[in-house]
Amino acid sequence: MEHIMLSHISKHVASNNILIDEQHGFRQKLSTITQLISATHDWAHTLQLRGQTDVIFLDFRKAFDRVPHHRLNIKLQYYGITGDTLNWIKSLLTDRQQAVILNGSHSTWRPVTSGVPQGSVIGPALFLLYINDINANIKSNMRLFADDSVIYRAIHNEEDHNSLQHDLDMLADWSTKWLMEFNIQKCATLTITRKHKPSLREYELLNKSIPRVDEYKYLGVIVSKDLRWNAHCQAILHKASKTLGLLRRTLAPCSKEVKSRAYQALVRPQLEYGSEAWNPYNITTVQGLERVQKAAARFVHKDYRWHTSGTALVSRLGWDTLHTRRLTAQCTMYYKVHYNIVNMSLPPFITQATYIGRHDHGLKYALPEATIDPFRFSFYPRSIWVWNHLPYTAVTAPTVSIFQKAALLAIKRMQPPVGSKML
Repeated sequence: MEHIMLSHISKHVASNNILIDEQHGFRQKLSTITQLISATHDWAHTLQLRGQTDVIFLDFRKAFDRVPHHRLNIKLQYYGITGDTLNWIKSLLTDRQQAVILNGSHSTWRPVTSGVPQGSVIGPALFLLYINDINANIKSNMRLFADDSVIYRAIHNEEDHNSLQHDLDMLADWSTKWLMEFNIQKCATLTITRKHKPSLREYELLNKSIPRVDEYKYLGVIVSKDLRWNAHCQAILHKASKTLGLLRRTLAPCSKEVKSRAYQALVRPQLEYGSEAWNPYNITTVQGLERVQKAAARFVHKDYRWHTSGTALVSRLGWDTLHTRRLTAQCTMYYKVHYNIVNMSLPPFITQATYIGRHDHGLKYALPEATIDPFRFSFYPRSIWVWNHLPYTAVTAPTVSIFQKAALLAIKRMQPPVGSKML
């Protein structure tokens, strides 16, 4: 029944364009990847313009558990969800009780008057509708993935600081009105800039100072103040190495096929999640990630001899380098943007190329001017560089799978750049 109601609500929400564009959570054609790409592009572009971006990461305290039912009903009616659908939702949320069991002790049953049911099919949709007006009257940029919220603004002068603080005050008023409490200690201020003397400001939320940090883990990716990805790569390298060590201890007697499948299912995803947004360009970092895969190949082959080439072992298994896989993933996302498979629009300064050489395909894009590495190797400039060098059969492929096969072959041949060198 929940699936039927969710389908009904989703059609109503989509047909009336109710959800804000900045919300990427639990929506078709949007994901954490589209959110990360959109946000990191804005920050990298400001760096390219020699600017500064003040970013405030916001955290709700037990967000899904704090949605008050009465206020939720008011918002649902405002968005046109009425009649039997609204009555069904009210029935779902009312007369619910909960108790706590700890060490065999059982508390008394208490009525649940707030929160959407955790793990339910319809719960996320109700939450998105409840916080849908959070950015009303906000002048700075704001992006959301469910309850993971970030607000940021390019800082040129003191007035920009004041505007960002005013927007934080508006968010504080919204949270008070709708009983959605911010966890100030888990919020953070990050200033992204290359300036030696940035303009720093202490921001407040609900009259409490927001902690300042040099890096922050946002949607599973560590964002640093210089928008380089060394810290994130070191973190995932450490995590993947620990997981690989666990596999070595537990799967040593297993066959090559089992070991290979375990690496591809449990280790490699840790090294690749979100790489469309953070693909590193420092050769030392790139090679550090590749060493994990080479270690995995030694584990699969059970060959730890020093004179055996890890690269050769990887090749014998038919694995592509992680660098090649990341570039393929970036180009695949660009293919999806180009053909509107994901709900993202190209930035206004990215346009079709005006000059098409006789060896170029007709879907070539103008490469954005880039003078700093954090922007030169961000999603759009690097993806466009590779896209422009793909064959016509790839960029005009009718499906994603066909594109990936053609792009992978081309990327292996073209040896795309990393930093100032070539792999």
